Amino acid sequence: MKSNLTPAEQHRHGFTLVELLVVISIIGVLVGLLLPAVQSARAAARRMSCSNNSKQFALAIHNYHSAFNTFPSGSIVSDRNGYSWGMISQLLPFMEQTAKFETLDFSKGRCGQQIKNLQAIGATDPSSQPISILLCPSDVNSNRSLLSGPTGPLPLSGDCGVLYPVNYLGMSGSNDSDISGTYGGCGGMRDGNGIFFDESQKGFRDVLDGTSTTLLFGERNMPEDLGWGWPICGGSECEHYLSSTMGIYEGTYDRSEYFIHLQHYWSSHEGGCHLTFVDGSVRFVPYTIDYNTYIDLSTRSGKEVIEIEY
Repeated sequence: MKSNLTPAEQHRHGFTLVELLVVISIIGVLVGLLLPAVQSARAAARRMSCSNNSKQFALAIHNYHSAFNTFPSGSIVSDRNGYSWGMISQLLPFMEQTAKFETLDFSKGRCGQQIKNLQAIGATDPSSQPISILLCPSDVNSNRSLLSGPTGPLPLSGDCGVLYPVNYLGMSGSNDSDISGTYGGCGGMRDGNGIFFDESQKGFRDVLDGTSTTLLFGERNMPEDLGWGWPICGGSECEHYLSSTMGIYEGTYDRSEYFIHLQHYWSSHEGGCHLTFVDGSVRFVPYTIDYNTYIDLSTRSGKEVIEIEY
């Protein structure tokens, strides 16, 4: 039977093995070039989101100041056993969380017990749902919850019910007398030379060094066990605020350095972290910032002449 194919069509063939290998190699090279670009774009997007969250948090603090002519206290002791209301508990109405705020009574004993009572009856409570503007999307531990207290994974922790830790902590200043790698390093401050500390009541009137050169708060990665950074009720230092005494540098999850890395700002962003100033501006500050400059930025009225180079 005579073929209807032309001579060229009769000799046509598919790809050879060598040609397939060449094509596969080219595709592999292109993917190898593309992936880092995609990862870099995603990291940049997360960093931008973190910066925007910081700005929203700063706006809530400014709105609180407009209402009360002062910034919220870094922490307010709720009972003699050390449980403290955090600055965020006071800011809830200014973060579209009024319903949660109205369930709290700052004069009614231990804050942890109040939260547990609300959760036990299924009522609206301020802790068992995350507040998105307080979380950095680059931190792999953000958006994770913890059952605190004796029936949870940290039986020796404070007993404050179900909670979501946060990434943004206030700045207390530079005069921290205890920066040891022990629990004592998070023992609290009552006379900070920054903005937030135990029972603090500072406002714009106290910021004599300039609002654009005085730190308001910064970001810190959460510990893997979620044991610190509880926003509503918990401890004080390392929980709601920290000092600048240790500087800023890249942290780790090494258990032997657990308390060390609770006491300074650090993040999952490459090379530095976001710091927010009293004027509401957010800047990405590298770990290479001059230590003395960083210390000067952390105080509200040190009368330093600051030249920011980073």
